[in-house]
Amino acid sequence: MGKEIKKVNTDAKLRIMPKGTDVDLKKMESDIREILSKCRSSKFHSSEIKPIAFGLSALETVILITEADSELEGIEDKISDLPYAESVTETDIYLLSDI
Repeated sequence: MGKEIKKVNTDAKLRIMPKGTDVDLKKMESDIREILSKCRSSKFHSSEIKPIAFGLSALETVILITEADSELEGIEDKISDLPYAESVTETDIYLLSDI
């Protein structure tokens, strides 16, 4: 199921705001998965639709990243280039440690 990443050092939560209430957030998630499938050091982990206000919802997506070769800025740019994405914001970045 998906590609393997040898060691995950960081996870990043992104909030992607759509351009309107009529945007299909499941399609947006599918397109984000496609973008991440082409990245060497990042992997889709999960997503959740979060209601914001007045019928508008955001897609919150968690991405797993290897710290040594982070592509996060490029991923954000690619998501921002989607025709129905209004904005992409990093809401949380966690450094994961070995236990």
